[in-house]
Amino acid sequence: MSHFAVPGTNKPYRSQQQPSGMSFKPRYGRLYIPLVAAIGLGFAGYNYFSEAKTRHEISMREEEKRLAMNRQLMDAYGSKESLHDVQQALDEYHRQA
Repeated sequence: MSHFAVPGTNKPYRSQQQPSGMSFKPRYGRLYIPLVAAIGLGFAGYNYFSEAKTRHEISMREEEKRLAMNRQLMDAYGSKESLHDVQQALDEYHRQA
């Protein structure tokens, strides 16, 4: 005799097929976006720091050139402590102009 009023429903409750073993597929989609984001952040960080290193090296070379030019100008114009130094500076200035 059936426990239910509807015919054909005499199956036990929760008789649905239970997954046995690894028959269900893991959801890799949940990990895809964070993985791609982490790879993108790593790539962006690497590019930023390598460009910063390059910019620093270029600025150091430009600074060395500027200091060399300043030393050259100081040597050319002298210290101007005596009249002879001032005369040499004027002669150098007229040669460059």
